[in-house]
Amino acid sequence: MKLSVLICTRDRAKSLEATLETLFAQCFAGDYEYEVLIIDNASSDDTREVVGRFETAHPGSIRYLFAPIPGLSRARNKAMGAATGDVLVFTDDDVLVNDDWLDEIASEFRRDPELQMLGGRVMAAREDLQKVALQESTERQRFVHPHGGTFVMGANMAFRRELFDRIGRFDVRLGAGSFFAGAEDADIFYRGLKAGFTVLYAPNVVVYHDHRRVTVGQACRLEYGYGKGCSAYLVKHALHGDRYAMRMVYWLIYRLPSRWRRVNARSSDVLQRRRAQIRGILVGLMVAPLVMWGKSE
Repeated sequence: MKLSVLICTRDRAKSLEATLETLFAQCFAGDYEYEVLIIDNASSDDTREVVGRFETAHPGSIRYLFAPIPGLSRARNKAMGAATGDVLVFTDDDVLVNDDWLDEIASEFRRDPELQMLGGRVMAAREDLQKVALQESTERQRFVHPHGGTFVMGANMAFRRELFDRIGRFDVRLGAGSFFAGAEDADIFYRGLKAGFTVLYAPNVVVYHDHRRVTVGQACRLEYGYGKGCSAYLVKHALHGDRYAMRMVYWLIYRLPSRWRRVNARSSDVLQRRRAQIRGILVGLMVAPLVMWGKSE
């Protein structure tokens, strides 16, 4: 088995360096091959020099690709085209991986030949970070229903290559760098679940996310993008006649007033983040019908 680790980056040379340090410091105790692909999404900092140092230290294990058009989904699609592994592993340039991260991923796919989609635990790298872009559950779960695709995080996910032959690649209209700045990962899992595959959430596959959002305002901007993406991917499927997506859009709209009010909000910070996401959802609902017709590029 060969694993391809795909990391897309833009103007985060310092955090990328920390990511690569933890990646190559793993124990690599499993019986598998691996490669690391860095996709530079038009950075203007010293990203190329950082990757070059790791190429020198780990010859043959890491490759650099340049993706001139901004957009996380575009960069991920370019990475998939260049990868040679049987399993495609995605993480971010602001993540620190556990010392057994790849071992655990390889073990999960080797244990279950039918496994196509895997998500892992995403913990906060520091105590001062806002509680966003995390999945801290310690419960091992398997999802068969399309709604389960929103449980896992793009910072820690893996797929068998053959899955994408069935469902296609990432939708370039979704994700960081696009107007709908989120949900490209949820859309992939949704499409995989609709195709009849399951998603395994394995809490033993652990990364630590240093997303750098320390203020409520920073977290709200992230949630706003997530809200736009959430609307867009559901509207896309609804426009193509997906009855479940239609129901999801209905219930999303129906629940907005109660979510806006201080219902079950543990703190004012949580309420502010929730309302930022709702604003993003509303904007997404207005714009998505104009953008999400037809297929992605």
